[in-house]
Amino acid sequence: MQVHRVYGYPKVRNLAGKVAIERGPLIYCLEEVDNGTELHNVWLHADSRFSLVDGTGLFKGKILLQADGARLQHTQSEEAALYHYDKLPGQLEPQRLTFIPWFSWANRGDGEMRIWINERGR
Repeated sequence: MQVHRVYGYPKVRNLAGKVAIERGPLIYCLEEVDNGTELHNVWLHADSRFSLVDGTGLFKGKILLQADGARLQHTQSEEAALYHYDKLPGQLEPQRLTFIPWFSWANRGDGEMRIWINERGR
């Protein structure tokens, strides 16, 4: 089965600049346990290719997906200024992203999960 990027209707503001990942009948998601906190600061590269990975443990018999992306690394505290001028408040660093089949996420405990993720060119 081929991996597809799914884009929302352009007039839906919350989906602007975001993509969902589909393989066959399954939608995939990012989960905090695999990809770290603050998933809103993670981007999938627009030209990234997906690797198929055999799942283990809870995912035995399932296929996971991995692709190159980036994460905004910052050291901002809760007291930091709300806005920054002319410079991104941190650095984009490479990160290998792991996508899991969406139907499985509920069994993995507390933590953030995202289906629609940021997409950007390199």
